[in-house]
Amino acid sequence: MFKKALFSLIFSLLVLIPTQAQETKLTLTTANKVEGLELPADKTVKNDEGFITLQAKTKGDVKWLVISATKIKYVTIPQDNSIIISIPVKGGTITVFAISLVDGKMTEFARTNLTITANGDNSPPPGPANGPLHVTFIVDLNSTTPELAQILNSQSLRTYITSKGNYFRLYDTNSPILQQKKLDAVVKKVGGSAIMVVQRNDGYVLDARAVPSTEAEVINLINSLGGK
Repeated sequence: MFKKALFSLIFSLLVLIPTQAQETKLTLTTANKVEGLELPADKTVKNDEGFITLQAKTKGDVKWLVISATKIKYVTIPQDNSIIISIPVKGGTITVFAISLVDGKMTEFARTNLTITANGDNSPPPGPANGPLHVTFIVDLNSTTPELAQILNSQSLRTYITSKGNYFRLYDTNSPILQQKKLDAVVKKVGGSAIMVVQRNDGYVLDARAVPSTEAEVINLINSLGGK
C-alpha cells in the first residue's frame, strides 16, 4: 500500500517538473521539514567532494527520489534512513525528495537542494610533507556492500578524521577527479572496487589498500601513518 501510494506521488511530481513555472510551484509547496519527517537544509557542495550523505529524521521507513539534470549515482542505507549521493564534477543542482510512513500514515514530501560549485584546482594543496593527512576512499557504488556502506556512511569516522585536521574524501571509481588528482594509477595498482588511499599534504601516497573491514581498522591505519 505504501509503495503504491509512493509511486503515485512520485509520478505526480515528475509530471510537475518539465517547465520552470511548474518547478517553482513545487519549490513553494515543499520544504526540508514536514510533520513527521525532516531532511538537512539546502547545502552548497564543492565538485571534488566525491559524495555527500543525507540522513532523514523520522520514526518511519523512508523512500527517496533524486532528481538532477545529469545522471547521478546513489545508494540508500535503510537501517538509518540515509542516502549517499555521488557529486557530479560538472556541477549543477541535485534535488532530493523523501517521504516516510509514520504510525501507518504517509508524510508529505520533504525536499532539499544540493548546489554543486567548481573547486578550481583539484591538485593536492601545497604545504609541508608532515602536514595533515588526506584520507580518500575510492569505491564502485554499483558494488557497494552493506558493510562497506556502513563504514563510508559513518559520521563518527568522518568526524574523527576531520576534527583532527585531516581531510576526508570519497570518490567513485569512474570519477574524472581521480585522473586530475593522479590517483588513477594508484587505483589500477591496488585493484578491486573499494580502495583506501592515505596521502601526505604534498600528495605523496603513504598507503593504498583495499578498504579495511571495520571502522576501527581504518582508524588504526590512520594513526599508524601519523594522523593527528
